[in-house]
Amino acid sequence: MSETSWPFIGPEPALRSRALARRSVFPRVRFDIVALVTVYLAVLLFIPSSLVFRPLGGIGTPAMILSLLVLLWYAISWLTGKVVPTGSGRPIRLAVLAFALAVLASFVAAMTRTIPVAETLGAQRGLITVLSWSGLVVVLSQGISRYEQIDVIMRRTVVFGSVVALIAIFEFYSGINVTNYIRIPGLSLNLDYSTLLTRGSFNRPSSTAVDPIECSVSMAILLPFALHQAFDPARTSRIRRWLPVVLIGFAIPLTISRSGIIGAAIALLFLVPTWKPRQRRGFLLALLGVLAVLKVAAGGLLGTLDAYFTGLFNTAGDGSVYSTRVSALSLDWPYISARPLFGRGWGTFLPETYSWTDNMYLHILIETGIVGLICLILLYLTGIQCGAAGRRKTQDPRRRDFGQALVAAIAAAMVTSAMFDSLSFPMFSGLIFLILGTAGAYDGIMTKEEYTSGFLAGSGHSVTSGRR
Repeated sequence: MSETSWPFIGPEPALRSRALARRSVFPRVRFDIVALVTVYLAVLLFIPSSLVFRPLGGIGTPAMILSLLVLLWYAISWLTGKVVPTGSGRPIRLAVLAFALAVLASFVAAMTRTIPVAETLGAQRGLITVLSWSGLVVVLSQGISRYEQIDVIMRRTVVFGSVVALIAIFEFYSGINVTNYIRIPGLSLNLDYSTLLTRGSFNRPSSTAVDPIECSVSMAILLPFALHQAFDPARTSRIRRWLPVVLIGFAIPLTISRSGIIGAAIALLFLVPTWKPRQRRGFLLALLGVLAVLKVAAGGLLGTLDAYFTGLFNTAGDGSVYSTRVSALSLDWPYISARPLFGRGWGTFLPETYSWTDNMYLHILIETGIVGLICLILLYLTGIQCGAAGRRKTQDPRRRDFGQALVAAIAAAMVTSAMFDSLSFPMFSGLIFLILGTAGAYDGIMTKEEYTSGFLAGSGHSVTSGRR
């Protein structure tokens, strides 16, 4: 018997056609992780980090607000059944949970002492920031279900980062601060850099980042992914493959930042040994070419960088490392010894009231104590482990190389965090937590592919290793 004979079983054809027409006019909005992350990346990298929603202060960047909205959308989509969590990234989610709980414990500890209003507001804003970071890790690790999605997201990340690098190169040569000409209704300047910083006779570009150091380190942690995509044999256009590498790699020394150069060196230290001999030889020749171009295109820059690194620990010279990074430990030791376990409270060690630490590990030791410091280090190490573990589970060369790029980027972020207050800078923190979430998703996807390949092989089916 046909369905239309019984009105209680199904609608009549006319009613059904009208329902289908309404659905085509008003399609149901679904959770699209790639589209959401793309919008987040555009907001994070293209809107200057110095523009904020004034009521939230320095943490009120559009990217932070958007990450909270993405978390909310993901939660609603999960509750309404529009998205099913993949279950991937359990180690990284546990690590970020431990870090968030350490921050929460420090907040409780802060509220048990006599605390100024400014520090109370800072602690409250700090909780919002950690929620947004945790949301990035959860949404990415649970929302990405296929390697192809990771590939698209990281390709767009590199392209957007190349634009940031291009702006930095323009600022270096022109002396024009591009962010002075970007005004967005509803946003206010949190920091006013009307002119570019300088070192010696050179401009220090910051592009859309807050500071040249943040710009250079952000480019350093994107460099491994640009190199991974450049070596992809599936891409035939050499310009598309190597232009991002050239722009990102060229922008790093132009910021005249030791942190960025050291970050890039750490990333390459993890990448180069895994390359084929032909790739290593090509990279060495390319590096020599870049140095030659810098010698011609920015005369005197290499000498400035050489003197800058030579005086790294010279207390009679530049002295920035000694005076602000080494001696800061003795200056801030009373704050650490007063509350060694859970710290004085996340977001309460205000630079305008106390001092700049220029060391994220020292900063977090003061604010969240030994517990928070251990949790942050474990978070970085867990991200590295996810990249390395996922790499071991696949035989596909391209996917293995991506796992090594994750390891290199997180290792660079981990090392450079000892050189500036990394998590206080919105572009860096937004990128590194996006990468950590991606590492969790990557490990989970490679685990499932390994299991599927092994199951099919055990069943007698012919499979291509590393492929679905």
